[in-house]
Amino acid sequence: MKFLLSLLALSLLCAPLLAAPVRLAIIIDDLGNSLTSGLDAIALPGNISFAVMPHRKHSHTLATRAGRLGKEVLLHAPMSTIRRRALGPGALHEGLNEQQFKDTLAYAIDSIPYVRGINNHMGSQLTSHPTYMGWVMQVLQTKGLFFIDSRTHPRSIAHQTALQAGVHSARRDIFLDNETNIDHIHQQFKRALGIAQRYGSAIAIGHPYPSTLLYLKEVLPQLDRNRVELHFISDLLIGGMQPRPLDAQHVPDLPQPSLDQLVHKLRAANH
Repeated sequence: MKFLLSLLALSLLCAPLLAAPVRLAIIIDDLGNSLTSGLDAIALPGNISFAVMPHRKHSHTLATRAGRLGKEVLLHAPMSTIRRRALGPGALHEGLNEQQFKDTLAYAIDSIPYVRGINNHMGSQLTSHPTYMGWVMQVLQTKGLFFIDSRTHPRSIAHQTALQAGVHSARRDIFLDNETNIDHIHQQFKRALGIAQRYGSAIAIGHPYPSTLLYLKEVLPQLDRNRVELHFISDLLIGGMQPRPLDAQHVPDLPQPSLDQLVHKLRAANH
């Protein structure tokens, strides 16, 4: 009996310890202008969050479709930029007084079915301004929504302002497709996994570009076997997220040999 117990103890000590699954959230921004690309994005498998721009031709249809399929829907709220880029309808900017600003945001939120939270579309100017970010958070408090800082500018105070106002909030860790070739998207994806491994979770933002959708369509079904869990943003917020420094994107990539092989085949098939 002692021999059997000793053998069992030895086998437990020698057995490889499985690492905890890596938790990843993906937001697909900029839905609303194109019905085709929006529907293709919503068809991606898994718990993906979709950020829908307000008052666009297909915004209501796409938000409704995503919500009915059990996906998570955000308002992708357009905010003013340093370079004064065109923002489209529903824009939040410095030319609005407090009541106009809050009414504009509330109307945009109410226009998006199934909305659970918001993130900023552009906003390099507005997200660095404490007064306007305070107004945003007051509306979100009233609506019971969370805020994700897309971090379009290093001086953004949106996340800190949300936390101070008691609004559930997090920051984007990685943009997947600021370059739209498959190799770059793959590198960014592995970087997001590296952040998630070190800090317990990561938030990646992509867009409904053909290359991004092609990549995710192939890669997402492989995540379970690679011990990666895909979560809605709200799940990460409710479960708690470990703080990380602003330079967390410099964390080493998480090696993914099987995904590397898949992407190699994907690249070859599209040449």
